[in-house]
Amino acid sequence: MQATAKIYFQKTKSKRTKDNLVPVKLEIIHNRVQKYYSISKIIKDTDWLFLSDDDIEKVTGDSPRGKYRDIAFEYKRITDYAGQIISSINTFSFNQFDEKFTNKITDWDSVFVAMVDHIKALKINEKFGYASSFESTLRAIKEYHEGKELDFNCRQKVETRYTDYASGKSLNFVDITPTWLKAFESWLKKKGKSQSTIGIYVRNIRVLFNKAMKEHKIRAEYPFTVHKPKTAKGRKTALTAIQISMIASYKTNHPQEQFYRDIFMFSFLGNGINLSDIARLRYSNIVDHEIEFARKKTEDKEANEDKLHVPITKTMQLIIDRHGIKAIGDSYIFPILRPDWSEERNYAEIKQLTKQVNKYVRRIALIVGINENISSYVARHSWATIAKNSGTSTEFISEALGHSSVIVTKRYLKSFEKSTREEHSGKMEDAIYNQKAV
Repeated sequence: MQATAKIYFQKTKSKRTKDNLVPVKLEIIHNRVQKYYSISKIIKDTDWLFLSDDDIEKVTGDSPRGKYRDIAFEYKRITDYAGQIISSINTFSFNQFDEKFTNKITDWDSVFVAMVDHIKALKINEKFGYASSFESTLRAIKEYHEGKELDFNCRQKVETRYTDYASGKSLNFVDITPTWLKAFESWLKKKGKSQSTIGIYVRNIRVLFNKAMKEHKIRAEYPFTVHKPKTAKGRKTALTAIQISMIASYKTNHPQEQFYRDIFMFSFLGNGINLSDIARLRYSNIVDHEIEFARKKTEDKEANEDKLHVPITKTMQLIIDRHGIKAIGDSYIFPILRPDWSEERNYAEIKQLTKQVNKYVRRIALIVGINENISSYVARHSWATIAKNSGTSTEFISEALGHSSVIVTKRYLKSFEKSTREEHSGKMEDAIYNQKAV
């Protein structure tokens, strides 16, 4: 017979405190034998270890409200955890339960607590891009689980916001089932999230789930054996050489428009160098009329990674001369970052740079008659496809892009093949049907 777990209120006179409060324990029952366990090491609020008779009535009522609802949810979290331990024991014994319950209790049972801890760790390791992605995932899960939009003040301190995230209606890893994930994806789709964003959120949950099980020994049914995160089916946008030329030739007297267009062109001419790497370029990166640098995206993966070398073209030099910081010493080339800023501030500024490049280049594209959805990544995508279509070897493109292998580059280029096929088919059709009669 399987054991059961429940919260037990020790109401007998001998167990009550001097203030007549009732101690709260975890009760495990097996074969009509009861055993009681302290929950002081795992309860979120120690004030909930002792309740008045009136409090108990409100907590155990049909519809507890306010703090009483929070207390009820916390008690349920604890009994759910005890239930997981019981389920993990093939032939139940109190000795086995004692060992597992005493030694393997962790705050990481809570998805929200685990997510906040993970985000903090990412920030400590200066992985601000990943931290931002997990924060977006956390907010979406919290809003879905509680059925309301979060209303955080943008000036609210980060720690206060994290406390708000981790409090409220509890959600444990045992609650994350294939059914839950499917419903979460449907909710995100109704909220207007793209398939790409939905896939990122679910993959982030999978990362956290794996970490919880492997490093924190959380016991829960693994849902991703059944439920696979979906990936976006859309293809990347790449412009033709003519379209890139139209953006490059656009005349403007608007300082910001010129600056952000020039940064876009610097990215394209620099073999698709990312904006994050452009922002971090210093004059010391210029060696023998080439830019020599390690990609920020991959610098932590391989300490001895080969640096990329990008020849500085005439136009790239003109852009440096036009916008470069005229300073003594090894300063940043472009006026985007400052030496005294933290890496977190750098991340925020590069995010703003990306937003501005997207804004102004999209505006220019529409003016010159390009209706594609332009973003800063289009410079990188366009360089790769134009290079490939002009006969450049995949090996050279792989090296120039800083990919880990040619296989990665082949997968990357494959996403552009459909547009290339369409272009060549269109040219063939024009050659047959659009000829003028002689």
